[in-house]
Amino acid sequence: MDLIALSRLGGRHLVTLHLLLDSQSVTRSAERLCTTPSSVSKTLNQLRELLGDQLLYRQGNQLLLTPFAERLGPSLHRLLRELNGLASQEGFNPASWQGQLNIALRESGMVWPMGPILGRLMKEVPGMTPVIWNKDEQALARLAAGKLDFVILPHDQSQPLPSHPGLVWEPLREDRLICLLRSDHPALSRDWDLDAYLSWRHIAIRDTELANPFFEQSLAQLQVRRQIGATLPDFGSAAALLRQSDLILTAIEGWANQADLPGLVRLAAPFDYGAVTHSLVWYGPTEEEPALRWFRQRILQLGRVMAQG
Repeated sequence: MDLIALSRLGGRHLVTLHLLLDSQSVTRSAERLCTTPSSVSKTLNQLRELLGDQLLYRQGNQLLLTPFAERLGPSLHRLLRELNGLASQEGFNPASWQGQLNIALRESGMVWPMGPILGRLMKEVPGMTPVIWNKDEQALARLAAGKLDFVILPHDQSQPLPSHPGLVWEPLREDRLICLLRSDHPALSRDWDLDAYLSWRHIAIRDTELANPFFEQSLAQLQVRRQIGATLPDFGSAAALLRQSDLILTAIEGWANQADLPGLVRLAAPFDYGAVTHSLVWYGPTEEEPALRWFRQRILQLGRVMAQG
């Protein structure tokens, strides 16, 4: 251990580097530190000299991370979490805590179930600033890398979960599947059964991090499959397309009950789909940090309260 070299790296250097790696922007880092861009640039130059790496380099209008900075990011994030835990030995105080809570979820997840939960959390922790990210194909990897605090997503309970080391999945809220179609859809003129369901084209919701839903596997066992007419990123955009087409959307009932869906009809799913749940996902090794532990427990508790009524 080179103590002399370590002594030159102060807390200001580490926090600035963390923000730079996270935002890849001198301006945004300066805003979060309540300082000037020139001050952040000066600290960045000091870090480059101390660490012997460029860390960030400019390509066009963007700052990109060097391979060394990419490798450094997760370790630095965990180090700062541990230091923050040491500075908060007295525990977590919701009334006085100040900070950001970084959550990734689908846009429909803000309608249900996270909208009501976040509203309650913001009252209980006035100093919390929720930062919501769109759940994309890299969300679970970013969670494991320490760039997110939680991921919330719906999935079938029988669905094989991605094997990211260290990730913990906890059911937040059970739900059901329903089918949505426009109110003057031709399918409404006949009985609604599996044959009717399969005779129309469907909207698929894209999520490359999860395996095929259980109901898709169940249909495959019956040697039938849905005809996919469109693939969209979320239920909200899919609902907009439903009003303009003869497509059918298989969606989460909790979201449909909370969303504004004029002109659409809800029908029961005419097949066995097992159990559907919304899961809260976090990175296990950071579980013991007081703030994240409190937020995790409270989010799960509020999810149970919602389930009861």
